[in-house]
Amino acid sequence: MKASAGEVYTVYNNYLERYTACQVAYIAPPDTVSSQSWAVILSLDWVGDAPLTAEELPRLRPLYKDFMYWPRALHLLRVPVEVPPQYTLVGTLPPFTDESCPSYGGWNDGYDVYRQMMWQAIPEERRRAFKEAAGSREEVTIGGQIVKKCSHRVMDQYIPFGSALELEVLPCLSDLICEQWHPDLPKFLRGNPFIHELTLLNHGQKILDLRGTSIGKLMLDMTGLRELWLGEEAEQLLFQNKGPDACTIHAPGDGSRLTLQFIGEYRPHPELPGLWGLHGIQLKDFDLSGLPAAHPRLKELRLWGAPGNLRNFSAVTQFRELTDLSTYDLFGFGAGDIPTPEQMPALRWFWMTSLLEDAAKAAKKLWKSKPGMDLRITKPRKSEWLAQNLDNPFRGWDGAEQIPAASAKKAASQYRKTRALLMKLANQPGGDAQTWALEAVAAYTQTFNKMGFIETEERDEIYMALCGILDALPENTLQKDVLLEKFEELRDF
Repeated sequence: MKASAGEVYTVYNNYLERYTACQVAYIAPPDTVSSQSWAVILSLDWVGDAPLTAEELPRLRPLYKDFMYWPRALHLLRVPVEVPPQYTLVGTLPPFTDESCPSYGGWNDGYDVYRQMMWQAIPEERRRAFKEAAGSREEVTIGGQIVKKCSHRVMDQYIPFGSALELEVLPCLSDLICEQWHPDLPKFLRGNPFIHELTLLNHGQKILDLRGTSIGKLMLDMTGLRELWLGEEAEQLLFQNKGPDACTIHAPGDGSRLTLQFIGEYRPHPELPGLWGLHGIQLKDFDLSGLPAAHPRLKELRLWGAPGNLRNFSAVTQFRELTDLSTYDLFGFGAGDIPTPEQMPALRWFWMTSLLEDAAKAAKKLWKSKPGMDLRITKPRKSEWLAQNLDNPFRGWDGAEQIPAASAKKAASQYRKTRALLMKLANQPGGDAQTWALEAVAAYTQTFNKMGFIETEERDEIYMALCGILDALPENTLQKDVLLEKFEELRDF
């Protein structure tokens, strides 16, 4: 179904666990972003325990978004004109606005409405203090250091506070990064409704209780942790250490609003049967077979390889409620392992990047005709490519729009050449080994100096590729810091 101006839709909001509504303000013509028309949708200031009814339409009003650092404005978004099946048409009203909309996205599930409603539940006096501090030029003192009152992020590494209660002088603090444990931290968090992001490293705790806090995104070192209670607003839990944990995780609704991200390896958490999302990064060898039993109601699964192999990919069909699925740089499965629309009826967002060619062809063939499907299958790889590129840190350049194919090939070739030469010099050190190593790094750097497309992301990849080579060298052979200094001296990108 395609959207039309004035139509009002209702949808279940998974964050509020209630229903919200939106109106199609107008249909925008194609632009530089897409050759297709856009539906501009306006969030409405309505929440209900049951879907919106036609009788309620005359009482509807637009929702103004001003939570946290947002200035007060209508919440508008350009989305595809095809309406997803989870949205229910209620009726039609004269459009509330024809205001231009510069923001693009997809038909969302009401997250901004949720954040706005949570914001409005905070006492007005505290909200006003937040807004005033956000625009203030005043300074305060914490741990003997002068800090701007408008600071929204504090890192104890650079602002060494003792008691977390010292941070109460920052009315709009929303992001806290701690690399050591502060005993009164839980008390501070429970008294601050604005701390939405928390990073905890080297905390040394076996039990951590964050109930009663407003933390939505928690980046946590799981080392030594045995039991974790998440707060009622928890949305994301990102493990900061590699390898499986030994922790029991307690989350509201058995994790029904929680997305968990792990690094490398994952031990399933059967205590989270309602887990909403699971993200895996830096995967080398990952087996899907044990996940459906632990997380049967999973809605979102995203897996990034290092690159790596994904075993028992066909087990993904057991996630009957999965709506979003993506893989990146993962292999080990073929055409016969790709799920069909009949096996995964709820799936509506399916992206696969860098996978074997036969699997890519099967995914496109099976899913291209499903209505309303957001399908993107890119960078199909032949088996020959796989054999040549599994150890290539520049494999992502192959097929990238902004990078010429010849440059991607040259980068991979120069990486292998540099790695082989430095490894040989390190294993057979001689009097001139360091000199030759410096020449090898110079040649590596000059190769990329000649490429005119390099921006921040590519610059980081070039640097990290060289660091990877140096990290792989035997210790006490070449002077690695001197080689990195040569790279920094010669690079002009």
